[in-house]
This record gives sequence, structure tokens and C-alpha cells, in this order.
Amino acid sequence: MIKPVESKTSSHPRRSVLLALAWYDYRAHIGASRYALEHGWHLDATMAQSNEFAHGWQGDGILCKLGCTKLHPDYLNFVQDLALPAVDLSVFGQDIGLPSLEFDPYDIANKAQEHFFERGLHHFAFFPDDNNPPIRIRKDAFVKTLAKQGHDAHLIPPFLNQDNEKAWQQTAQDLGEHLQQLPKPLGVLCFSDEWGLKVLEACQRVGLSVPEDVAVLGINNNTLVCESLSTPLSSVMLDMEGWADEACRMLDRLMDGKEVKPGLTPFPTSGVVTRRSTDVVATDHPEVAKAVAFIAKTYHKPIGVDDVVEATRMTRPGLKRAFSKNLRRSIREEIQRVRLRHIKRLLIETDYTLETIATEVGLAGARQLHQTFNRVESLTPRQYRLQHRNPDPVSYTHLTLPTTSALCSS
Repeated sequence: MIKPVESKTSSHPRRSVLLALAWYDYRAHIGASRYALEHGWHLDATMAQSNEFAHGWQGDGILCKLGCTKLHPDYLNFVQDLALPAVDLSVFGQDIGLPSLEFDPYDIANKAQEHFFERGLHHFAFFPDDNNPPIRIRKDAFVKTLAKQGHDAHLIPPFLNQDNEKAWQQTAQDLGEHLQQLPKPLGVLCFSDEWGLKVLEACQRVGLSVPEDVAVLGINNNTLVCESLSTPLSSVMLDMEGWADEACRMLDRLMDGKEVKPGLTPFPTSGVVTRRSTDVVATDHPEVAKAVAFIAKTYHKPIGVDDVVEATRMTRPGLKRAFSKNLRRSIREEIQRVRLRHIKRLLIETDYTLETIATEVGLAGARQLHQTFNRVESLTPRQYRLQHRNPDPVSYTHLTLPTTSALCSS
């Protein structure tokens, strides 16, 4: 447990900082809370999940988010009226001279491209094609990143503004019909997990298979969204807690009277969490495809190369040559790749011991798990787990929490 400490700034023995968030994510709240505990802040969460503005609020600084996909002018006016040191967790604050922190769109694009390439995909799309700044910068980064590798990205319109009671059904139908017209198999990068959900619904409506026809990748890795679906959604993982922590550090420097660079500062991502929506390897070779499908279904068993060969109609040398030509990796490397992906997922999402994880992915024990992991990663499994999740619970006793009415109105 992290214990609160007094601020080292003598003029502010306990700084008061307001969370004014036009878009809420509990993980960012945890990151700000953790920083507050470590640095003796009083973190006022009155506006963390509420549109009830605390006009006239008195304190030392503001950690704000002026919008998600669009700017919220009311939040902008509120922050400007208070005229306190402020850091914005969006792309909008830079326009009024605030230091702003947002996830690096080119890092997101590179992670998405590598993820799709690893699956043998050659056709790509971004959804939605929208010119609001947060969406546009991710779209442009994906388009430019693919262009460097000689690929185009299809831009899918949002299909919104339907003014009737069946709007959501018509939107899903229109999106699905548009997806049907694009080349397959297709890898779609979505602005967020919520937009990824729209693609999954559209595919289901028109009979497109996910991930065989359309592989869908979200951004944010909100497990409440990604894992509650009939087809769990793969997602670019954003370190929301680390993001908020870094914004708090910037705000602390501002409140100390130190210079903080105005404008937008990019924050790195944490990789891709693979789930069913992109769990595919695209290949035109039918026996390689059959072998890949066999590995995906049986990786949790102690299978080897011979088992994979037996699942096809090819000889061992022939299948090995086909793997090398079509996937540019060996049969053994494909088994290890699939197992490693699931090892990482279990390290992040569960508290399983290494022995239990080894059993879950068809390995003999923790020692073999270490060997498999260390062939690719520079970290040990334990270091990887600690780096990608928070080991300590956070106490909220120092927070001023929103009232019940405020929570209901958000």
C-alpha cells in the first residue's frame, strides 16, 4: 500500500488538484490517485464523472480532459475561467497554450501495422473516417505508416446522423454492406474499442466472419468492452495509469513555477492484447491454413511439429517448406508465437502462478515457460507482469468523490 506524504513545497503543505474530465476512464483516475498519494495532494474528483461544473473552485491546479473525439466547449471555458495551472489529457489543450499529453499516434500505428503484418494481412482499413482532431491524427498516422510499406488504407465513413428510431440498426447495416465491398481478408484499425464494437456488430449483421474475413483491432484495451463480447476484441493497450501519472508530474512542475513545454507531448503505448477478433493467420495455402488453425485450437496441449503435420495432408518437409514460403517462419516458431501470446495475456489479466500458466498453454512447467518467454522477450515473465499491470491497490480515502446524483448524471 502506498502511504500519503506531505508535499515538499512549503508554501503548499497539501496541494489541492481538481480532476475535470469530459471523458472518464477509471484507470486514469487510479493513475492520478496514485500520484496524489505519493506526493501529498488532495485530489478533488467532484468533476471526474460529472458535468456539474464546480464554478469558483479554489485550489492549486487542474488535471483536465477537454474532450475525447470532440472538444467540449463548456470544459474549455471552465478551465480558462479558473486561470490555474492546468495540464490537458487530450489534443485540444495545445490550441489554448496548455501542456497536453496524448498517446503517440505513430506508436499506435506501428503496433497495429506489426500486428496485422504478423497475421499475413495485405488489405487494411481505418474506422471511422472523421476529421475531428483526435480521430484524424490516428487515422493519418496509420495511413502514413502503411504507405511507407507500400500499402493503402481504406477509410470507412462513420455512417452516423440517422434520424429515426431504427438508427442503430440502419447504421450497422450500412457499415456492414460497406465492409462487404472491401477486399478480404481485411484488417480494420478502429479509433477506440467502442468503435471496434460497431465493426463487430456490422460484420455479424451481414454475415462477415471475424477474424477470417475481417480482423478487428481496437485501441485502449478497455477490458469491460473487449472481453464481454461474443467475439472478444483485440486492442492496442494504452497505459492509462502511467499516462495520468505523467500528466500529474507535468502539473506538479507547473505548480512549482517551473517551465513546462506547451503543446502536445506524445506518450508511448504498451503493445497489443490479442483476442479472438484478430486471432487469424491469412494465407492462400490451404494446408498451411489448416495447420495454423490446428495450432490455434490445440496450443494448450503439449503438441509438437509432428502433431501439426498429422493434421494436414502434407509431408513434414513439404509443410516446413510451405510455412517458410507463406509465413516466413517455421512450424515450431508458429507454435511458440501462439503460446507466447497467451502467456502474455495470462500474465497481465490473471494472478495465475507460472506453473499454472504453463499448464494453460501446453508447457511442461515454469522452467519451460521461462525458456519460451526468454527466446523473444528481454524481460522475465515476472518483470513483464509487473511492467504491464499495477501490483498495488490504491486507497481512495484522500479523494473528494462525486455525489450519487453527479454519478447518475454523467
